[in-house]
Amino acid sequence: MTVTFALAWLVAGLVVGIVATRLYCLRQFNQSKLQVELNETKQQLQQYRSDVTEHVETTHQLMSQLHENYEKIARHMAQTKMQLIERPTFDNRSELNYFSADTTAQIRQSIHKLDERRKVKDEPSYQPLDYSNTASGLMKNKTERNSSDN
Repeated sequence: MTVTFALAWLVAGLVVGIVATRLYCLRQFNQSKLQVELNETKQQLQQYRSDVTEHVETTHQLMSQLHENYEKIARHMAQTKMQLIERPTFDNRSELNYFSADTTAQIRQSIHKLDERRKVKDEPSYQPLDYSNTASGLMKNKTERNSSDN
């Protein structure tokens, strides 16, 4: 009987040992898995930070270039404005004309004719047919039916 008890205790000890080892291995596996995930997350965070830093630096450089270009444009506008005011390139008395003299004269004549045409309003001396005293269109058929019914 002592041998059976000893064997039973041995089997029970082996089962408890196997279960404890299994739980310990699972716990270690989960810890190593969590450690791997933590390392990956840290690496992604570091990459994100470097991307943000690079974006901010690039934006700063572009804004600096934009500011410099704006200053160049402002200086250029001020210089050319002063040049154009000090020495005008055309005479105020002469007209700037892109057409030949014949074409300009013809355009001026046609403008006066257009103005005269606009002033004259042609009023018809008769009433339009839509408002005539006799029936027409769809109403004509109704009138003929009514007169033939009477």
